[in-house]
Amino acid sequence: MSEDLQHPVVIVCGGPAPDGKAIEYIPTPATVIAVDSGLDHARNLRLSPDLLIGDLDSISSGGLHWVKKQGIRIKEFPNDKDKSDFELALDYARGISNRLFVIGSDSGRVDQLFGIIAALGSVAPVLDSCHALLGSTYFTFISDTADVYRNNGAIVSVYSMGGVAEGVSLQGFRWELTGATFLPGSTHGLSNEILDEVGKISVSSGVVAAIQPDST
Repeated sequence: MSEDLQHPVVIVCGGPAPDGKAIEYIPTPATVIAVDSGLDHARNLRLSPDLLIGDLDSISSGGLHWVKKQGIRIKEFPNDKDKSDFELALDYARGISNRLFVIGSDSGRVDQLFGIIAALGSVAPVLDSCHALLGSTYFTFISDTADVYRNNGAIVSVYSMGGVAEGVSLQGFRWELTGATFLPGSTHGLSNEILDEVGKISVSSGVVAAIQPDST
């Protein structure tokens, strides 16, 4: 990763463990939030979270004991709630920084993976930068202008998130665009390629996700 995220919030998701190389992508300094069993993943990555959040139904007993022993803050919620643990972490993160980086897996339950991606697409317009590494796939969510780096993966697919994205422009790619309209569900942006070390993507309205599937 080449982005200068300037002290972001890093959210470590629960569910299956992230790729072991994820630690190489985590910016420092950062505020680290562990989502439920994400605490165990954070420990495996040798991270010390600043906060544990969730209903705590999947964290290991050893992990929970360690958190309490270390005096790490815990925000516990009931099992029956209107938001996922990940969304609760997003809400909290927005009160700390306008820069977000999410670590998680691309395996496990597809509905939960889809929920993470959809939630990040929804929150991107209120953030200065929004990135995720889910398994070996790197995501950049864009509602204005963002750089996309070749060293995060040369192949890049671009999709609209949650609605129509207008004024989509790509520079530094094999197939460049100027002022294009991306419709929801369209594969118009599938399998492009960054030719330069840094590509630039801009959007005049809406949100797109730049997806680099071969990052780690």
